[in-house]
Amino acid sequence: MIAQIAFTLPPSVEADFRAAAGEALGALAAAAGFRRGRVARALDAPRSWLLVTEWDGPGPWRRALSGFDVRRILTPLLAYAVDAPGAFEVLAAVDGPAGIGGPASFASDRAVDDVDPAAPDADAGRDGHPAVARRPGAGRDHKDTPDRDL
Repeated sequence: MIAQIAFTLPPSVEADFRAAAGEALGALAAAAGFRRGRVARALDAPRSWLLVTEWDGPGPWRRALSGFDVRRILTPLLAYAVDAPGAFEVLAAVDGPAGIGGPASFASDRAVDDVDPAAPDADAGRDGHPAVARRPGAGRDHKDTPDRDL
C-alpha cells in the first residue's frame, strides 16, 4: 500500500521543510511494515511537495502514525498538508526497466460491497445508488430463523 501526504508550502518555510520532511521520513522508516519512502518536490511548482511511503498494508501505516517520534516530527508539517486522499492500494506495478516481465497486476483487497462511511465519496455506491453503511450480518436472508409471535 502506498501512502502519500501532499503539502503546499508558503515561501517562508520552504528552506526548513526539506530537512523536517527528511526527519519525518526517517521516523516513519523505523516503523514495522515500512518498505520505502521518498520526499519529493514538484519540478514545475516548487511550493508543492510530497511525502510518499510504501507499506506492507494499511495496518502498519496507521500504527506508524501513532508512534511518538512520528507524531512529534510529522504533526507540525501537517499544517501545510493538502486535504486529499492519502492511502492507496497497489493494483499494478513495474519495478525496474519497462518491458522486463511487464507490469505485475494485483487483485484489490477491497470487497465488492465494501463501503467506508468515513470516505468522502461514500455517499455514491459502485452501482451509482447511494451507499449504505452496513453492520456485520445486515442484509442477509435469515430464512433459517424461526418467526416469533410477540
